[in-house]
Amino acid sequence: MNLQPELGRVISAFPASFKNLFFNQLNHLINYSPTIGLMGKTGAGKSSLINALFQSPLSSVNDVSGCTRQAQYFSITMNSHTLTFVDLPGVGESLERDREYHQLYRNLLPELDLIIWVLKADDRAWSSDEQCYRFLTEQCGYQSERFLFVLNQADKIEPCRQWDEQYHQPSSEQTANLELKQQAVVTAFKPYHPVMVVSAIENYQLTELAEQLIQALPVQASSGVARQLNSPYRTPSVENAARNDFGQCVSDIVDTLIDIIPLPPLIRSTVSTVKNSIVSVAKSLWRMFF
Repeated sequence: MNLQPELGRVISAFPASFKNLFFNQLNHLINYSPTIGLMGKTGAGKSSLINALFQSPLSSVNDVSGCTRQAQYFSITMNSHTLTFVDLPGVGESLERDREYHQLYRNLLPELDLIIWVLKADDRAWSSDEQCYRFLTEQCGYQSERFLFVLNQADKIEPCRQWDEQYHQPSSEQTANLELKQQAVVTAFKPYHPVMVVSAIENYQLTELAEQLIQALPVQASSGVARQLNSPYRTPSVENAARNDFGQCVSDIVDTLIDIIPLPPLIRSTVSTVKNSIVSVAKSLWRMFF
């Protein structure tokens, strides 16, 4: 992608060393390939959730006799840009298997920008999920802000016969029970981000989930995920959040280059002065990049 004409004019007076490194870093940012982990028991609806949110479907997960003991990778590619999902082995199959997974988790966590932890809204027991979450946060050191908890299959919450099939939403009694479940997740996991309540099959609150997903992702990953969302979920809120994250990354690139390149004092001062202009132009080109 030729980034020179628009941004080149803003930094035309800067040394070649700065311009070359800036465009290299910018290209790297634009082509960043996010990786998202998927965690949750077999049957929680991980694949159906991702298939509903994103433009390209994932291959089905083989859940015969539980989940495979290896992480399964799935990629969505659009216009040469790739988004990778890592379906982590299911928790709760047995204590022996959970122990086997622990080393796998340790090895995989550094690859992941975020873990979406999918729970069934009508599930009565999350003890195995809680044990695994504690292991990942307390022993592996994975920060709580790197998890997004999702209560899926909201349409199955009791009394399930009251689900409004015409408007794809719960009854008032179901809503009350979903709020109780949501609070139960907060109590059990003490998550950093809000717990999202959705139904993938009913397209219930997927817009809200998409917006929260972009908010939860690291700044370098949000644009790459936003570009792959189905158009109904690529809302102005999603695009604005991703665009602002992109601007923050561009600002960070400029700051880093100021620190590492031996620039004359006058040039260094000029770069700092026009940094906001560089960021503004980059953000104005966001739709072209993503």
